[in-house]
Amino acid sequence: MTLKPANALLLVGALLSTLSGCVEDEPFFTAPLAGGARVVAVLPRSSDAVVVTASVTHASGATESKALTPRTDPDGGVAWSTVVKPESPEEELQLAVDAVNGADAVVGTLSLDAGVKLPLYEEALVVVVPLPETGLPGLANHAPRIREVRAPSSIVAPGDTVRLSAQASDLEGDALTYAWTASSGTLDCVDAACSWTAATPEPDAGVDLEFAHDALIRLSVTDAQGAESSLQFRIGVGTARAPPTLAYTRFNRSPVTSAAGAPQPVRLNAPFQVQATVTDEDGPGDVLTYAWTATCEGTFLDATAAQPVFTPTAAPPECGCQLKGAVKDSSGGSAEQVVNLCVRAEAPPVIDDTSQSAPSALAGDRVTFTAKATDPRGEAMTFAWTSNAGALGTAVGDGTTSSVDWTELTCLPADVTPTVVLLVTNASGASTQHSFTVTWSGRRCGPGETPCAITLSPGQVTLREDCVVQSAVFIPDGLTFNGGGHTLTASEDGAGTNFKGAVLRNRGAVANVRDVTVTARNISDVCDGDTDRLRGILLEGASGTIEDTVVEGLNQANNASGCQEGFAIDVRNSAAGATPVSVVLRGNQLTGYQKAGVVMLGRVVATVEDNVIDGLGVTDRIARVGIQLAHGVSGQVRGNQVNNNAYAFERDSASGIMVLGGAYYGAGRELCHDLLIQDNVLTENDVGINLLQAVDSNFTPPATPQNIQVLGNTLSKADLTASYQAAIADNGTANLLSRNRISGDGYDPDVYPSNVLALDVATQGAERQVGFATPARTLDVGTCSEVLAVQGWDLAGNLAPLSVPEVTLAASDPGATFHLLPDCSDAPVTVVSLKNPQREGLFYVKAATAGPLTLTATGDGASKTQEQTVR
Repeated sequence: MTLKPANALLLVGALLSTLSGCVEDEPFFTAPLAGGARVVAVLPRSSDAVVVTASVTHASGATESKALTPRTDPDGGVAWSTVVKPESPEEELQLAVDAVNGADAVVGTLSLDAGVKLPLYEEALVVVVPLPETGLPGLANHAPRIREVRAPSSIVAPGDTVRLSAQASDLEGDALTYAWTASSGTLDCVDAACSWTAATPEPDAGVDLEFAHDALIRLSVTDAQGAESSLQFRIGVGTARAPPTLAYTRFNRSPVTSAAGAPQPVRLNAPFQVQATVTDEDGPGDVLTYAWTATCEGTFLDATAAQPVFTPTAAPPECGCQLKGAVKDSSGGSAEQVVNLCVRAEAPPVIDDTSQSAPSALAGDRVTFTAKATDPRGEAMTFAWTSNAGALGTAVGDGTTSSVDWTELTCLPADVTPTVVLLVTNASGASTQHSFTVTWSGRRCGPGETPCAITLSPGQVTLREDCVVQSAVFIPDGLTFNGGGHTLTASEDGAGTNFKGAVLRNRGAVANVRDVTVTARNISDVCDGDTDRLRGILLEGASGTIEDTVVEGLNQANNASGCQEGFAIDVRNSAAGATPVSVVLRGNQLTGYQKAGVVMLGRVVATVEDNVIDGLGVTDRIARVGIQLAHGVSGQVRGNQVNNNAYAFERDSASGIMVLGGAYYGAGRELCHDLLIQDNVLTENDVGINLLQAVDSNFTPPATPQNIQVLGNTLSKADLTASYQAAIADNGTANLLSRNRISGDGYDPDVYPSNVLALDVATQGAERQVGFATPARTLDVGTCSEVLAVQGWDLAGNLAPLSVPEVTLAASDPGATFHLLPDCSDAPVTVVSLKNPQREGLFYVKAATAGPLTLTATGDGASKTQEQTVR
């Protein structure tokens, strides 16, 4: 009988005790506990670990750290091992393993889920694979993670059986399959559990059973997507207690391939570059080799490349073809990369019909191109439009038809013919091309001038960068010109002639402008007339909106010219019988204009709101106008700031807001009508608001009222700069001027009696009447009303001073009271004074009872009543 060393040592101690005849004494030595565990750690070949440590927690709670010893294969593989001894017989240990690199960073870690049960005499085998806690980023799938394999003994006698158990996991949660192999002996395995029986050599084989060769066990784990990991390790075979070798103990993850994907269209005889990517999670230490084959006829340009070029030479049935790449790593792992193709002989789409909305174009014209195509195989088609000049819009279509708009806003180089090219491509990559040409009837770019860079999109054209132009930029009909915060600059540099006309203008019946700065530089002092006059933005015969835009420096000779041009915004609709157009100007800043900030002329329904308009102060060259409304304009002018329009010349004055119309200005000139000029702030203008309508050469006011209201404006001028100044001048008939606030010495006739009037109203006749300048009110019992205003008028309804500038008030309700403060907190009054620049009395009424309330105002012996409603 052959005894194992520990048992033999105990027996020897017992025999010595017996021979001495002294049974009370203990032996003089203590034998160590025989059981234990051999811990083997295996890392990927590319791991840069330099220290591997096992943390052991005994059943008693005591802990110890064990350094594992590395062993290197001839081919560079490394395995690490140590032996853990028990503190008590057959105890169960808790075990964790960490791998650290030279920078003291943990490159692999594993904490066993279950304790390790130590046998009484044998050494159990625990093979662990410490890996990073997370997988390689960016992969759709990862190879399974083999965590550990256990055996109750690391050495097996020939013919004996040992039970192996593995633990593995998958980052994606896929189901796993297990495959076991052994270099000798027999296996009986079910999934992660396996019984291995060591081989027994034949008696005449000459094999020393005490020291037989080790057996190499290999476990492969594969996930549902085909990714594989393998672990191989050794178990000793023999009766001697010698540990098995670590040679060729290794862990490997096979390469991970990308998804095959849907078939990619490839034309027959056309080279195809494979784009599939194979990743090896074990890092660059595992060198990958490739061998590509194809299921269809064709040739590879280097079939051993990772991403070869394949050229199909014959069309396969139903176009199906697979490229298969057999990929192997340097540790024996393998995978197959599949790429699906659809190989067809070229059958390009057929363009059946084309159309072009116009053969020629001017700047700002839109030309629409349309094409209809079919595909011989019924494949999906894409339509791609390009042009060599101008801008293309966003194409629209239904898969068989496509349309696109084209435009150019400024000029084209002399040698350029606009050409629009359509390329129709089917799903197989075959394409057909058609070219359209446009005869350019517009201006050719001057020396050094280039077309403005623009983008055409649904509903608008957008300026992509600042642009310098030598003539007008045209807005296509119906579109918005979006400046994108950029600047359009009018310039004569290199043009050889002076700049004429507008910098930006409409082409059709509707045009909008927003978010652009329009300016001019170095414009020569040459006076032009009519359509050649310098304008910043021109809308002619068009409706539209101009908002959030700046027009600055729109002048000639560095603003030293006296030419009657240089309008920041010019809106005209003066053709005979023209249909009225609606134009909105809102939120713009106009400064440095030569003649006028805003001009509106003809049948225009205007909305001019919240603009800032600045004439930059006194000049002796030209009478500037902030806002001019002429010859048929109606609408409203509200909330604007109009400043610094002043002319130091004795025969004329500048105006903040000017309204003019009638035959005095030319045969057939219409009168402006139905205008509301309200809540504007007008500062430092010679004449704040100038109503100059006249119907004949004698400057006679209109025969009938034109419903022009000037309400709640603030007008001020600090001093005398012109020979004639007035806050409001009125040559109309029954224009309503009320609740305007007038201040400053420049509008005070007491300071400058020869040159200044607060109000200069052309009255008709000497007779006077009293009038209510506010509409009838509705008020609640016992509460203060809204403001009411009474004025002195001539019999035509023009504001006129009374001989006695006071108006007496009376009410049909004896309990009603009149007050001068808006909360009616002052003492009641019965008389209001008209001694103020506006020549009107403002008051409030508080009624005691509900029902109709008749107010009577009396002045200069004449009375006027107005019915109020009390609730």
